[in-house]
Amino acid sequence: MHRIHLLVILSLAVAANFCVRAIAHEQDAAEPTTEQPKELVFRTAEPSPVANFVVQLFTEVYAELGISLRFEDMPRNRSLTEANKGRIAGELGRVPMLAEEYENLMRVEFPLYDSEVMLVADRRNCGICSFESIESFGYIAGTRSVEALLEQLPLNKPNLQVASFAQLELMYDNDRVDALVLNDLEAELLDANNNPYTVFVPYARFTGYHYLHKKYAHLIPLVEAQLSKMLTSGRILELIEANDARLLTSQGFNTEPSLGEIRIASGVRPNYAQGDVNQAYLQLIRDIFAPVATELDVELNSFGRAYRGLDDNRFDALIGAQAKQLPNNAILSRNHIDFDSPLYVYTNDQDSMRKVLEGTLLQPVCQVVGYQDEQLLPNTLNYYVADSLLDCFAMLDMGRMGAVISYETSVPEWSEAPYVAHKLRDALPLHVAFPKTPHGYRLRDWFDREFRKLVESGAIRDYFSDDTLQRSFLYLNLPPQATAAATP
Repeated sequence: MHRIHLLVILSLAVAANFCVRAIAHEQDAAEPTTEQPKELVFRTAEPSPVANFVVQLFTEVYAELGISLRFEDMPRNRSLTEANKGRIAGELGRVPMLAEEYENLMRVEFPLYDSEVMLVADRRNCGICSFESIESFGYIAGTRSVEALLEQLPLNKPNLQVASFAQLELMYDNDRVDALVLNDLEAELLDANNNPYTVFVPYARFTGYHYLHKKYAHLIPLVEAQLSKMLTSGRILELIEANDARLLTSQGFNTEPSLGEIRIASGVRPNYAQGDVNQAYLQLIRDIFAPVATELDVELNSFGRAYRGLDDNRFDALIGAQAKQLPNNAILSRNHIDFDSPLYVYTNDQDSMRKVLEGTLLQPVCQVVGYQDEQLLPNTLNYYVADSLLDCFAMLDMGRMGAVISYETSVPEWSEAPYVAHKLRDALPLHVAFPKTPHGYRLRDWFDREFRKLVESGAIRDYFSDDTLQRSFLYLNLPPQATAAATP
């Protein structure tokens, strides 16, 4: 995610279908009027950066016209009916085809934001995930962008409709459905957003517009003029930044792009010491980016050097990063490329392990640069960052370190006595990381698109063994003819 800097009108930024609404009169099918209303009442928006931005934007727009806004709670699907009947004034942010379905609603011709409908699921259950690889899904009734997408898909899967975002999230957390379908604005608010196993798959893209009931038609040119004025003055950009509105959408590629010079580093995974997987990463990335690069350099490095290179903008991508191993100026691919192994902490004896887990160990705990695994242990411990796990274990043997955080396969065989081990976490997904820049987002979107093609076509088997496909859950997305050999 990155902060919106743009508004070339059509790319204003971010997310979704938050339907803030307006109340005017109680009568049905009200006739057009030229009277200036003193107050419009809109549906209360579920708080989010973009919803807050739009509410503030139109509060200022209508204030310039001498109209105040008030907000009331109302279900999303009911608000469309109420707006069309003229019992509420309209919709603040809705999809462009709305006027075709609701004849009494008129569109304000000023694109407010771009957004996407997303599938949200657990990658351990469906790999890179799609409608084909899930069993059931849920969505918020009345979300027209979602309903429009579902109408286009030949789906015959169990699905549940709910009235609110809170109900949708509860349903997902309680495993009543495998996946959710919602706008990226709402997806950003999910608690599952902080779960490394959650995957967000973008589908249909749409633009949000403001709508008014036809009885307020005389306000439309006034609203459009005020929006244009605020755009020219820079006030809209100020409101975007003040509300920390963020862009989650993918721009897409109508033609094969030219992405210029690209330099990519693959950080060697310590648990893949045999090297075949690391080499597969390199070849995969070369084949994905070679067609769109004027010059491509893909190299194998220590994870620490690759991490520092991305952080210092010396590399355009880092292969093998985790969500918690991300520099502040970087983003992750939506698709994972693999899974690592369970992580352990090792000591020389049980007493040292007890002190590690209690947070009372005085000697440092050794870890590899960039791995940032200290969050898995008490914050009272001291840490030493080394370039390799072999260095960590050598210092543990010499008594210079009290513990080492490592994968099981990276433990050296030279020790005469076995180490004491304690499991810190299960295996986590590995991604490709990119700079948090417009160029980085383009690289990310191209990788996600092309990698998904390789997996869903079965061509990923040209790079990864069946063991890798099973470990990474990618076998769940292989076509039928390729699934048999990889299924456990």
